[in-house]
Amino acid sequence: MRKRDLAILMLCAFAIFFSLQHEGDFSFREAWFHLFDDYPIKYEADRLPPAIVVDLNGDGKKEVLVATHDAKIQVLEPHSRRVDEGFSEARVLAEISLLPDKIRVASGRRAVAMATGVIDKTFRKGQPLKQVLVVVTSGWSVMCFDHNLKKLWETNLQEDFPHHAHHREIGILISNYTVKHGDSGLIIIGGRMEMQPHLYLDPFEEIGMAERNAELHRRSANEKEASENSGTVDLRHFAFYAFAGRTGVLRWHRKNEVANSFVVGTSLTNLLAIDTMAVAG
Repeated sequence: MRKRDLAILMLCAFAIFFSLQHEGDFSFREAWFHLFDDYPIKYEADRLPPAIVVDLNGDGKKEVLVATHDAKIQVLEPHSRRVDEGFSEARVLAEISLLPDKIRVASGRRAVAMATGVIDKTFRKGQPLKQVLVVVTSGWSVMCFDHNLKKLWETNLQEDFPHHAHHREIGILISNYTVKHGDSGLIIIGGRMEMQPHLYLDPFEEIGMAERNAELHRRSANEKEASENSGTVDLRHFAFYAFAGRTGVLRWHRKNEVANSFVVGTSLTNLLAIDTMAVAG
């Protein structure tokens, strides 16, 4: 072996060793924080939707959208200083209230799901994408806001669900696809309700939640067979709605048409994607 070849092999070996030693070498530092009012979580449905990081108006700057327990949506400005300067409280750029315009009643107006997306088709490359914000409240009010957080439309779906039904999962899908000429985009709302009281959050139960979910999937076939033999009534309620993005006109809906055997192990997001294909068909 020549000295040149030996030197190349040693260099390659050193490069591999150096790469393995520094693979994934990164760290996290606090950049900013935002304080919430202390609100006790007693029921599963009391949890707020996760925050959304998005550029609503297409100016190239990210905003953070957070929901509050007093029926508001706040827009936060992320920390703009350097990381080594420490972290401070994020500045609230704007906030909108989800309460009705005339009667300021907070019942059923707390946000339980929210999403952002583009409903307008873009025809020019480099054109800024302005997104809309869609919020679903605990009282099944659906609200759509433009990129300036101006309310475009609002509708309520409470009458379509059984009395004393509690939401278990809500999904929102926003697309620039249209089902009728003249519409701007499509907003699909999907919900899963259960006819039972709110489930209390037990710390000991939360620890074993993953194990119970795994056991539930393993026993799903046996439970389905036992339910059919005993004649137990399935109290889960599914509903899907498709609205015109700009006006909120109802274009399509489906209720209680999802088979239980199909729902087991399937997320609501996947069901929304499937129903989008159904709308297209």
